[in-house]
Amino acid sequence: MLEAESLVKSFGKLIAVDHFSMNIERGEVKALIGPNGAGKTTFVNLVTGALTPDEGRIRLDSRCIVRLPSYKRARLGIARTYQIPKPYPNLTVLENVMVSSIYAAGLEGEDAMSAAVEALKYVGIYNMADKLASELNAEQQKLLDFARALAARPKYLLIDEIGAGLSVDELEGLASKIRAVAKQGVGVLYIGHIMKMVKSVADWVIVMNEGRKVTEGTYDDIANNEEVIKIYLGEKGAVE
Repeated sequence: MLEAESLVKSFGKLIAVDHFSMNIERGEVKALIGPNGAGKTTFVNLVTGALTPDEGRIRLDSRCIVRLPSYKRARLGIARTYQIPKPYPNLTVLENVMVSSIYAAGLEGEDAMSAAVEALKYVGIYNMADKLASELNAEQQKLLDFARALAARPKYLLIDEIGAGLSVDELEGLASKIRAVAKQGVGVLYIGHIMKMVKSVADWVIVMNEGRKVTEGTYDDIANNEEVIKIYLGEKGAVE
């Protein structure tokens, strides 16, 4: 289990994450939703080691990892995508993914190459393997980011806003791929604003606002929760 307990993170007077707790089991998909500025990406940064919490604990399979650097967390099986992808622009698509298979998954030689190729084929951009990452459009860079995370051979995968800009068909295909990843035993946290995508992928939905957990439950529980509708979803039709 990947578990966050009572995490707090402040930036000056702004409390971005305020005693927030949740856990992810391997093989399940949870969604984390909330309005812009709710603290979702800050929470991901805390779990993956990009930021250090002011208070609270993070455990991976009962081991406290709150002081471990990002690269050690990656080696232990925590991978992520970024809301704004951050590829190495002067490396090819394949080389970008091999960085993950080598440095995060700890693979070498042909094994590293095979893992990178497999990830690119899985997300559907293997035909772009020899292109520079800088030549990809925004949506393709999101898929590259997804491939990089998969090539890290994660136990837990945190996916931040990967669906933005994709077509309906692309979203359906992506949702299917995320569900398939979970069926392989990976615990997935999906962060996103597209509620149809949330409905398609998530076993459980957690709502965050102003750094705190508002509520959690099934998609139907959340879609019909009056407080959630007020602070985030707007009219009920927005979730249909």
